[in-house]
Amino acid sequence: MKLAIAGKGGSGKTSISGTLARLIARDGHTVLAIDGDTNPNLALTLGIPADRINDLPVLPSGLLERTDDGLELKSSLAELRSTHSVEGPDGVTLLVMAHPHEEDAGTGCYCGMHATVRELIDSATDADADVTLLDTEASPEHLTRGTAKYADLMLTIVEPYYKSLETGRRMAELARGLGLDRVLLIANKVRDDKELAAVEEFARKHELEIAAVVPYDEKLLEAERAEAAPLDYAPD
Repeated sequence: MKLAIAGKGGSGKTSISGTLARLIARDGHTVLAIDGDTNPNLALTLGIPADRINDLPVLPSGLLERTDDGLELKSSLAELRSTHSVEGPDGVTLLVMAHPHEEDAGTGCYCGMHATVRELIDSATDADADVTLLDTEASPEHLTRGTAKYADLMLTIVEPYYKSLETGRRMAELARGLGLDRVLLIANKVRDDKELAAVEEFARKHELEIAAVVPYDEKLLEAERAEAAPLDYAPD
């Protein structure tokens, strides 16, 4: 399965992406996690120590070439895993799309890297991983650029307030425009029945399906302050 996870900045998209990747791996599946955010933070949620994050390998530029059949990768996903991936806890393999540094200021957009990740998702097979999970950028750009085009399912993370819900609706609309038929909401940071009812009413109004509800938990913030993965900071 190829799974894309989207959401407004601060919605908990990356926390859910990393935690979900590890839980799937604990169930005995091979998991390839791709950090498709130009501000990458998936490594920490996967349990990779904070002092390693700025030195992680990133996908090289210039991986795409134009042929008579369109864009093609110069290296296979298997080759890139062997040269540019990192093994995290529970056996999750991580690929990082990009990591901005001081010298990148003023150099332009990451359009080419978005296209690279799109082709990587397209080329991924069950031989590469049982589940390929893409943590997308915290904006609709990954959808307007088609980065998540070849996912089988997109989970959109929303919080129980209007701007987050409306962002989720827009992302679901763009995903369907790309041909993703399966788009589900995850309601995150839900504190009470009133907030849950607001999410359910919004979903009904816009014909969106809620896949899961995650209650608000202070332990998530504590894990962030401790620079630790939620599963490591509070396993229960």
